[in-house]
Amino acid sequence: MDKQSKKFLYEYLNNASPTGFESSGQQIWLDYIKPYINDYMIDVYGTAVGIVNPKAAYKVVIEAHADEISWFVNYITDDGYIYVRRNGGSDHQIAPSMRVNIHTEKGIVKGVFGWPAIHVRDAGKEEAPSLKNIFIDCGAASKKEVESMGIHVGTVITFEADLMEMNKNYLVGRALDNRMGGFMIAEVTRRLSENKKKLPLAFM
Repeated sequence: MDKQSKKFLYEYLNNASPTGFESSGQQIWLDYIKPYINDYMIDVYGTAVGIVNPKAAYKVVIEAHADEISWFVNYITDDGYIYVRRNGGSDHQIAPSMRVNIHTEKGIVKGVFGWPAIHVRDAGKEEAPSLKNIFIDCGAASKKEVESMGIHVGTVITFEADLMEMNKNYLVGRALDNRMGGFMIAEVTRRLSENKKKLPLAFM
């Protein structure tokens, strides 16, 4: 992978684009492919489409989704703890102790999924993580303090888990499914353009 592709990949994957809030990620994708396409469109749902050879009668479509699982603030307790509900297929089993980014209009607020340390849990009565007993601590001492940070019911939360390379062979991170598909579409588009391939069909 060349430096240009790798820079785009990291920017694309590290950008938070939760389900229903994908516009920033779609813009990163579109900005990357604009030099290599003839036209583009964005529909009312925020779907971004790049078009090569738009006048061709026969068209090929390659598609991928670009969102990621996340959480919504469900309610805030009087002592400042945040309980959540899923946005997509978020896994509550892996949530305990995970760091999160809470996306507010004032900016990112840092938090962590709370879970009792092993030495204070009752080994005979250990509960499995569930949406009823996991919560987010953002360092606030009251509901009022949480709300002063711009956090309210419905605020979106994503895991803080940037892209990581393992053993120079594997990538680990958020949103690999299916933002890697978007990355591959962009790379196909770039290489068609750079290699000056004349297509008998339209590529979208």
